[in-house]
Amino acid sequence: MKKTGLILLCLCLIVAPLGGCGGQADQTKSYFLMDTVITVTVLETDADTAAPIFERCGEILGEYDALWSRTKAESDVARINRGEMSEIDPRTVSLIKQAISISRETNGAFDITVAPLVDLWKSCETDGRLPTEAELETCLALVGTEQIFVENGAVHKQNAGVSIDLGGIGKGAAIDALITYLESCEVQGGIVSFGSNVAVFGEKPSGEPFRVAIKDPKNTSGIVGSLTLEGGEVLSVSGDYERYVTIDGRKYHHILSPQTGYPAETGLSSVAVITKNGAYADALSTALFVMGETAARALCHSSMDRIDAVFIANDGTVTYTDGISGADFK
Repeated sequence: MKKTGLILLCLCLIVAPLGGCGGQADQTKSYFLMDTVITVTVLETDADTAAPIFERCGEILGEYDALWSRTKAESDVARINRGEMSEIDPRTVSLIKQAISISRETNGAFDITVAPLVDLWKSCETDGRLPTEAELETCLALVGTEQIFVENGAVHKQNAGVSIDLGGIGKGAAIDALITYLESCEVQGGIVSFGSNVAVFGEKPSGEPFRVAIKDPKNTSGIVGSLTLEGGEVLSVSGDYERYVTIDGRKYHHILSPQTGYPAETGLSSVAVITKNGAYADALSTALFVMGETAARALCHSSMDRIDAVFIANDGTVTYTDGISGADFK
């Protein structure tokens, strides 16, 4: 249920200043798509050069928003959820295959079939009550990647009531598409931010590293520290403060456990993941939060891909894996 809840509080990442070294200025463009504010910055570039780059970035984002939005009636996701299997875009098929693979890797901690649970909690907030055990059981019977499969370019469901939500992986996939495009442009480097997902490409003209600061879950106007990102790396954050529902005066965060149907309670307030693949980082930040730190560290250690993570516990303690570069946390 990552980043698909009811209330977006604020960006959970703060990007440190990207100072240049004289000459041309940095150029930045903002968009509101995929239910979030997105910024693209290219360094040391004149406005005329940046204009067509930003135009194409907007087109790319618009394409992915149209494919994966649950609320757009003709999106691939909406049509899959209605049981329409024809003419699914290859990019959607590929992303669903990746989501299924990540679900298996994380023993179901990440699962795109949690949409019925997401909808249940939204409905319960409107009604001002918690879900009943019967409601949870009904929804949980529809959750699990064994409920869907991809065959001959089509997505099939085992049960008509199964529905998917790509909100926990789609923004990362869109970042991958933007970075691939931006790396093909004649610019030295820059940064793409979806708020909870940040990627950098190329290098800064000064030769200094890109620095990214992570918000303090207990004080979202402050930070817990910062780290270094290298060109091509993506950082994704999931936290219990990002989005939530409020029922009887109590906040219930948006990161649901696919096993219990309730918000995951693993002693963590926030998890930040760094990988070279945006979709993977996006999904894993949710999965590691749901798994808890011990299991999450075991996955980072055993994976054939490089996975690094920062864990912020409920008591504010910050720990991180050995591969984090330039770590500076309080």
